[in-house]
Amino acid sequence: MSIAVSKTTDSISAKDRTALAASQGAANSAAPANGIGLQGDNQQLCTVHPDWCTETGVHDAHLGARYVVMGNDGRELLDARLLDFSGSEPVIGLGETDTDSAEAHAKAIELRRFADELEILADKVDVCTSDEQPRDTERTTCPDGVSFCDGDPGDHEDPREHFHHGPFTAMGAHRPYAGRHGDGIMAFHPSQVNGETPGLDFVAGGDWPTLDLGEVDELISDMSGHLAKLRAARTQIADLTSGRTSETAATPGRTWTYDDRYGTRHTVNCPSWCTTEHHDDMDGTRHPADVHHQLYGTVAHAEYTEGYEDYKSWQLLCAHLAVSPDSTASPAYRVPHVLVEVAADMYTRPMQPDQLAEFIETVAGQLEELRAMQPKLVAARAEWATRTETTTSAESS
Repeated sequence: MSIAVSKTTDSISAKDRTALAASQGAANSAAPANGIGLQGDNQQLCTVHPDWCTETGVHDAHLGARYVVMGNDGRELLDARLLDFSGSEPVIGLGETDTDSAEAHAKAIELRRFADELEILADKVDVCTSDEQPRDTERTTCPDGVSFCDGDPGDHEDPREHFHHGPFTAMGAHRPYAGRHGDGIMAFHPSQVNGETPGLDFVAGGDWPTLDLGEVDELISDMSGHLAKLRAARTQIADLTSGRTSETAATPGRTWTYDDRYGTRHTVNCPSWCTTEHHDDMDGTRHPADVHHQLYGTVAHAEYTEGYEDYKSWQLLCAHLAVSPDSTASPAYRVPHVLVEVAADMYTRPMQPDQLAEFIETVAGQLEELRAMQPKLVAARAEWATRTETTTSAESS
């Protein structure tokens, strides 16, 4: 007996089809009368989709392994698996819907973003919980006035040498994969000895736990949020160690004056985030529209070439928070906005928050494309190496 479920039966959901296929699998579990297709006690593997179908014996509905996210109450939040009820074109059964590959890639990006937001919520709960605990005031203020130091008395008890440490940031403290590393793994915190240059201490003592596939997926998800925190810490250290003269750390409430090219005097109040010193704005040659308040993001570089073997370093995806209160170009420049220097001297339009969010999603989508290309490159190089070895062996013989 077999139950054939047509792919065109729109009234049957993915879960309903899975249930029908399960009953089909039970019907197919009986041994064929002639014994063909049996290998000991094992049914013959699927001949249509042997790489992913988990059904054995004679079957029309092809089902892949099922991946499930469970809620804390023991109920399923979301499930996904490969399905093929026509014998030709598999789809992904995602919850109650059939999903093609493009939709699945888009949904994966959305789910990663959701996971990051969930981590942020968890961090906020951690902060609220820690805030509810009684605090030792001796441990909250550094006697030397170091901004990031948590004021641990043990770090300051030696009058000849003071250690300054900020709070630890770790990954996976709430995850089972952390194992005996109860405080998480890949931990770091800001550190400074007396007046020396501050840096980040990484705690890497002991062995990391061995992770199974599901835990690796959790680690990958956690690394996204952890990397953002590491970047924030890097920015903090850069602000503390920067010796730049053209830009300074943001100083809330900076007020200064300048005379424009027409001799008119202006009083300027910098936004709290402005890191521009404005020395050049005070030379008496400026038009008010030329005065900008800016905060530059971290610069990244990649190599490019306009010809073979002539590679140059190229700045890319550098963000600038800016405002030009007297801009004559567009009202968009007269309110805080972000310009992204996509490549050297190639800028986006001034973006407001929603536009920046849309831009980020576009870049994130391309990153997913790059990630998808990497294993294809690995496979292509392996295939190429095999082909080369075969050709070499044939020529040698």
